[in-house]
Amino acid sequence: MFQSKNLQKWKSVTVRLKEDELAVLNTKLDLNGFKTFSEFIHAWVRGQYPLHENNEQVEKLIQNIRDKGVRDPLTGEFNPTFYRNVDSKDMLRDLSTRYVYLKHAKDLVRYYERYVDIFFTKPHLIASESGHKRAWICDAMRKFGMYYDRKMHNPELKILIEEIIKRYELNKKMRIHDRIWLADEGFIEAMVHKALEIDGDIGIIIKFAFFSGLRGEEITYAHETPICDSLTGCSCSKLHITQKKNVSIIVLNRIVGQKHSYFTIVPTTLWKMFKNLSKVTKEERNISHMMIKNHTESKATLMDLRKFHYNILCRSEMGEIGAEVLAGRAKSISAKHYLIHELDKISDQYSRCMLKTYFG
Repeated sequence: MFQSKNLQKWKSVTVRLKEDELAVLNTKLDLNGFKTFSEFIHAWVRGQYPLHENNEQVEKLIQNIRDKGVRDPLTGEFNPTFYRNVDSKDMLRDLSTRYVYLKHAKDLVRYYERYVDIFFTKPHLIASESGHKRAWICDAMRKFGMYYDRKMHNPELKILIEEIIKRYELNKKMRIHDRIWLADEGFIEAMVHKALEIDGDIGIIIKFAFFSGLRGEEITYAHETPICDSLTGCSCSKLHITQKKNVSIIVLNRIVGQKHSYFTIVPTTLWKMFKNLSKVTKEERNISHMMIKNHTESKATLMDLRKFHYNILCRSEMGEIGAEVLAGRAKSISAKHYLIHELDKISDQYSRCMLKTYFG
């Protein structure tokens, strides 16, 4: 029961709760963006909560949730606001086992907590956010769908999330230039597959750019520089090739200013096709750049393939250290360590990540 007493023109209200219900109240207040019970009451009285009222699209969404058997993880029952009872700490624990860096998992959960209510009620509001922020939101929601599937053994929510992202075009016009780390894995995968659809000699250059992760001038250098015939290893300026199962390790040892390229890994068949091209100059690279832009509706460029390469490997079992070495951002001593001691390991990791998914 509520109690009240006069205090000039103000009224004070209190509510009695069981001790074990207090933690539930605090959690629900936090999930809905309130620091105190007083903040919640004031927002409710002023009509500021709930922020999002149902409309026709939301009703359809609720019906989809019902039809696809999406259940509240806390009660096991149908609930259109099932996401409010998700244990964020448990979600963080789950994601933490799947990322090299805990910070990335924490960032995903924070984006989930902040935007999940809007995503499932007024998703069109997210479309007005910056491309960078929308990338994080889309990735956070996708990870929530995967977590929910692992928790509730129901993949339908993942499909529903993709439907919302596509229907409201939440992953459109994301500016990814000048950024190394890209949050939205779905965007990366879509752009890579689009770029790899390009055929012919230009298609070979594009594929080599993606699978090698080399910079533009390094791509030309790899094509024009002859291969050393010595099998014992030497310090000459030619390329040195080591063959592993289905992949070739290409040692460039090229340093121009602050840009380093120690070695890279590519599928052996692609490497042979690339070396057999008549020329790979700046002109061919520019054509490749334009073809990728046209094929992806200006969402990606030749330069972006290097970023995609780094992001995919960084999220794989290779982790950031291996990805940094292949990208030429690690110290030379780290590159030498991999070449001498862990070449089999890194080539196997590369094959499982890149060949299985993208090379066919």
